[in-house]
Amino acid sequence: MQRKTLSSPKENPDLDKFAGIIKSCRYFRKISLALLKEMLRQGEFVTLKAEEFLLQENHSKPPELIVLLEGSLAVTSKDHFIMRLNHPGDVVGEMSVISANPNPYADVIAEEDSQVVIFPNHLFKVAEDDTNVSVAYYIFSHILAEKLRHVTARSLLKKNGRSFEEPGPMIGILDPDIKYRGIIKSTLQNVWKLSRIIELESYHIFLENPFEHNFDFIIIDPELISRDSSQTEKISNLIEICSSHLAPMLVISQYCKKEENRQFLAELGVTDFLLKPLSAFDLQHLLIKFRKDHYRQQELEQVEIAADTDRLTGLANRRRMDEFLEAMLTLFPEEKQSFSLIIADVDHFKHYNDAHGHQLGDVVLASVAAIFKNSIRRGDLAARFGGEEFVVILPNCEKDNAMLIANKMRETIAAEKFPYQQQQPLGNLTCTFGVATFPEDADTKELLLKKADDCLYKGKAGGRNKVLAAE
Repeated sequence: MQRKTLSSPKENPDLDKFAGIIKSCRYFRKISLALLKEMLRQGEFVTLKAEEFLLQENHSKPPELIVLLEGSLAVTSKDHFIMRLNHPGDVVGEMSVISANPNPYADVIAEEDSQVVIFPNHLFKVAEDDTNVSVAYYIFSHILAEKLRHVTARSLLKKNGRSFEEPGPMIGILDPDIKYRGIIKSTLQNVWKLSRIIELESYHIFLENPFEHNFDFIIIDPELISRDSSQTEKISNLIEICSSHLAPMLVISQYCKKEENRQFLAELGVTDFLLKPLSAFDLQHLLIKFRKDHYRQQELEQVEIAADTDRLTGLANRRRMDEFLEAMLTLFPEEKQSFSLIIADVDHFKHYNDAHGHQLGDVVLASVAAIFKNSIRRGDLAARFGGEEFVVILPNCEKDNAMLIANKMRETIAAEKFPYQQQQPLGNLTCTFGVATFPEDADTKELLLKKADDCLYKGKAGGRNKVLAAE
């Protein structure tokens, strides 16, 4: 490993190069080049060979913030893969910098020849009465805010892909002890009849594929994961991975007998414990509490959905559409997944309203909305854009597939039997569609909408009941 300070008083050509690399990345795009260069002056440039460790678990050095410039880094704990950094500007170490316990529970190793810039811990320490902060601290705060924005965007897209018609919550029981798994499962079946229960008997199998199931609630006994000196680190890693499900967690274990162990779990975010051997009443009481909390949370989510739903059509409203588009744009630099947008307009809708009244017009809009809702995939978003205009957003969808989906909707609407449709100027009630794809056709939300809208109006001018895509 080679380290080189970047704090040279002379003009350093590396600063321009490194600032240019990270400027285009998701966390640093809004930071000026001058500030980035000033931040880099406070760091050290490090080159790594493939398979070389940058950090190792439980090392005695204070934590450091690491920004990738080139190559690929793997973050692991006790041979379990946690995450990979392979985009310039990816950041690791920010949580250890702000943690009360400075020793990281992870290794950081180069998967190939790599270059990083590291920033020492002292740059992020500020006294309570200090009004001056370093530029590194300012940018560090910005990184945390951007990461929060990404988590919020991912949560919004995940929630959109969820079906509230599923039979019940998915509950995971991770416990090697078959006796206690049976007790917990039996009690769950009695107090939470709609729950879908997944028994997990092996830590290894769970850690190999921790996101095979999307759990709504997790019950774990972490004690038997290890009996040696590495138990604390392995439990920490296990709880961290379980927490990634963003689901409530209950620890049922003899590990909770000692107060310091309960305190350790609490520091990891666990708030509910039960000691083995357990009381049937205590277990039942806790599970009933979780059941009530789950349905209360569902009610809150339904209220949120109602606030984001157009009352006439049942589709998303304009606000939710804007939030969804913003989430797609936020995650694109990381995931590099194209997405398409369709704008649809009911042909000669004013003529229909004038001839048959707004009540029948509302029937038409609701029927067209139902066709949109039934034609899209889970995870797509259909929204009422305003009046008789609709928008469909298709994540991870290239233009050709978006055209197929739009044509399917157009044909279904043209075949639908609407009241008095024969009196329309075209002899039928139809829709015209415009399609645009990000980033192929546009690099902003506004331009994407405009491109699709331009296609829609070209289709209107060309005879209606058409699908046109941006070129």
